[in-house]
Amino acid sequence: MHLSEQPDNSNSILTAVKGLMFRSGVSDRQQSRKLAEILNLSYSQAHRKLNGGVDWTIGQLQIVADYFGESLSVIGLGGGEDSNSGVAHRATVTLGQECMQYPCLVWVGEPLGANARVDFVALRDGDNWSVMEATRLTDNRPRYRVNKLELEVRQPSAPTVAIVDDEAGFADNLCEFLNDSGFQAFAFYTPVSLERAMEERDFDGYIIDWILGERTAENLIRKIRTSTSQEVPVYLLTGEIVTGLVDESEAARVIKQFGVQWKEKPIRMATFAAELQKTLGV
Repeated sequence: MHLSEQPDNSNSILTAVKGLMFRSGVSDRQQSRKLAEILNLSYSQAHRKLNGGVDWTIGQLQIVADYFGESLSVIGLGGGEDSNSGVAHRATVTLGQECMQYPCLVWVGEPLGANARVDFVALRDGDNWSVMEATRLTDNRPRYRVNKLELEVRQPSAPTVAIVDDEAGFADNLCEFLNDSGFQAFAFYTPVSLERAMEERDFDGYIIDWILGERTAENLIRKIRTSTSQEVPVYLLTGEIVTGLVDESEAARVIKQFGVQWKEKPIRMATFAAELQKTLGV
């Protein structure tokens, strides 16, 4: 069941989810990032979901409620009215010839006899549930009907990198290369656009052109260093040393004061991506 099937309740449920997170100590600014962590989504997917742009499933709501130690009733869903929803249990499901196990949510129905013709059965061991194909079960353990099964596909979280350069073509090319190298990269063309994004989220790394318009990036770097961990890597890029447009002593002061790293343009994207992978543990 998706929220799109419950148009009268969707807004109230979104409000309840946000309220639950806020009461649990997750500020408005951090909610999209936290939801991405809980549901194994990208930041943009989580942000759209919290703003009504992507449907929720009952299973996702159950995961959020479980994470914060609450029941579905706290976000407006009591469960049990729909025979295909009811109460979801966290479980593992065994699939394929190699018997691979995956995390899942299972909605359990009535007990089954040994000869019941079903595709999957749910098994209970104390408070723990598992699911397997019925044909794999060769003993007489108690088994239950699987009314609904929802796999949790876990994607490794990719480090997020902000690129700020008023040369849009360069920023877009570097963004695309880093996305292909295991990062979630975002291109910004002005300091203001990055500052707005930072109101919604933190980034794991920053790549900034030293000259932005008619100013240096010093004020932007100061804001980054005062709003995020001092350990977050910041790379400064420039191709203007040889032209004399960059005051090298000023750049050296900023490098020392804010603990940033300096790269000359044109950068070699492959070796730079490898360095960033090592720094951020990709």
